[in-house]
Amino acid sequence: MESDKLSKFRKIAGELPADKREQLYARMKGMSREEAMKVVDRMVTIAEQRKIEITARPKVLAGHSAVSGSAGTDCEVRTPGSPVRPGSSVHPGSSVRKKIPDDRKIEIVKNPGPQASRPEVSGHEKHPVKKAAPAVARAGREQVARRIEQREIEAIEASLKKHKNAELAKKAVKVTLVCLGRFAATVLATLVIVLAGFYTFLGIIMKGPSPHLRDQFVPSVMESSAGGVLAKWILSDEEIEAIMNSNKTHEFNEITDITLVNAMAAEQNSRKLNAGASSVNELDPDGDGIEVHDVSGPMYHGKMLVIYDPSRVIVGTIDNYNHSGAGLTLKQLIDKYDGVGGINGGQYEDTNGMGIGGWPEGIVISGGELRMGNLGTEYEVYGLTKDNVLVVGRMTAQHALNIGVRDAVSFGPTLIVNGVAANYSGSGGGLNPRSAIGQREDGAVLLLVIEGRKTSSMGATMADLIDVMLEYGAVNAANLDGGMSSAMWYNDEELVSSSSIRVSRQMPTAFVILPEGSGSDAESGSAEG
Repeated sequence: MESDKLSKFRKIAGELPADKREQLYARMKGMSREEAMKVVDRMVTIAEQRKIEITARPKVLAGHSAVSGSAGTDCEVRTPGSPVRPGSSVHPGSSVRKKIPDDRKIEIVKNPGPQASRPEVSGHEKHPVKKAAPAVARAGREQVARRIEQREIEAIEASLKKHKNAELAKKAVKVTLVCLGRFAATVLATLVIVLAGFYTFLGIIMKGPSPHLRDQFVPSVMESSAGGVLAKWILSDEEIEAIMNSNKTHEFNEITDITLVNAMAAEQNSRKLNAGASSVNELDPDGDGIEVHDVSGPMYHGKMLVIYDPSRVIVGTIDNYNHSGAGLTLKQLIDKYDGVGGINGGQYEDTNGMGIGGWPEGIVISGGELRMGNLGTEYEVYGLTKDNVLVVGRMTAQHALNIGVRDAVSFGPTLIVNGVAANYSGSGGGLNPRSAIGQREDGAVLLLVIEGRKTSSMGATMADLIDVMLEYGAVNAANLDGGMSSAMWYNDEELVSSSSIRVSRQMPTAFVILPEGSGSDAESGSAEG
């Protein structure tokens, strides 16, 4: 059966125009045997059906003048001009045969039926005669057949094209998936290699041959908001605690003795220097009562501001505290109080280093008013009294107000109290960005900010801060909030930039430097009244 169909298919294909036949064979070459046989079956079936439809149609064969009579026959064939005899008819099963030399002389007239008599009629009363045109009919049938064949070929071509497009789409999807898989595998392998290398690097630092390197690294990451996880990857909690205890600054049991500081001396000296036209202060060339110093060490660099008049230094704060609210940047806090400069202030809520500065922690006193904290609770208090003396130490909020603290925040640890530096073990802490406040014996306020977590400045330890403050004559000093919050602005210029990779950090408090001649003395006086 299969060979018979193939022979029929070859015959059908052989009757096609050469170009169509070549296109058909070309498309079938790319198909499987099963798909090719489906095309063969379809073309043979269509050809046979078309043949049956054409042969089943009523027709008049050229060269014949007889039509087989049947019950359904309602016409007869005769030559033009032959007389119609009365009573003549074509009965079922009978036929009329007559040689007709020309197909064009065939007439087909209506058969009135076997029972009816047909009287002779004249030529002009005859019914219109329909002449058959066999050659034209054959041409029409061939044209219809060609159209059908063309449509079938187009359908086959469309099917082949669709099949080809589907195969191409499958191949494209397969290639895409393979490429994506290889890319994902490459990325994953690279990530695994990087993580393995980083883990090995951490292991060498924290469990390698250099205890000094370990003691610098572990406190540095543990002091940051989110970096502590790096130490916990390698070390146990007990190991981390032991390293932190061997590198920390010890707390003081005393607070500032206010009588040791002459808060008015700096302001008086500043006025004397500015009063004489011939007198020039090389450390304050513009005469605004503020010195700017570069500070540096083996692993850090930063800036120190020396403010002669301590009454110009206040704590600026946002209006409303909210756990979900945002604070202000340092520049915004300075502008809020019309200040000329300042540094970041105290501690605030900063979970995983993602805080937005809307909620301070510890104590906040601004303008003599307790803005955050409970009167009976002890806090690390770092701020200035109404007599412009820097107070550092642990005390209750009520005690701070009793001794006249006008502006203060919390953080720690205390670095220097009453001229005595804090004791510390190891390096006193890790390498990180730092901020600190101090005061000299003559009353001048010291504001220090160290850059950190950069290739140009890794950061400073607590021991570094103590050394710098002692070098600049501090008799009282304390560490403030550091890390990504550490920043310093002066005269609309950012002298020390925050180490944050985002925009400037938002915070609830800052130490703001007021313009010369507009210190806090007037404010404190009005508060007392």
